[in-house]
Amino acid sequence: MKPKKADIILITFFLAAVAVLYALKTFTAKSGASADVYINNELVISLPLDSDTVYTPPGKNMQIEVKNGKVAVTQSDCPDKICVNTGFIDKGGQTAVCLPNAVSVIVRNADGNDLDAVS
Repeated sequence: MKPKKADIILITFFLAAVAVLYALKTFTAKSGASADVYINNELVISLPLDSDTVYTPPGKNMQIEVKNGKVAVTQSDCPDKICVNTGFIDKGGQTAVCLPNAVSVIVRNADGNDLDAVS
């Protein structure tokens, strides 16, 4: 069965819409001002992203690094290393989570609005 011209136009429209939304989200997201570190859903520390530092959460065998306005879990003893493989994040609302250690890092905007452009 050969696709109709209307089907091709509709598919092209949806692909273009997805590309525009992705571009809006990527280019309008604000860089964060700080990174909140939570252990067991309790705020432990808020790290400013404008000064480079390395933080080791108390009682955890892991390191959180702030470098060049971005934050990442750079070392962890967890088995799957998803938190480490997340890499550096810097946009408000982005997270890096280590479930085995019950540690999460959330980037916060200075104005407290952590919604992205699409939300």
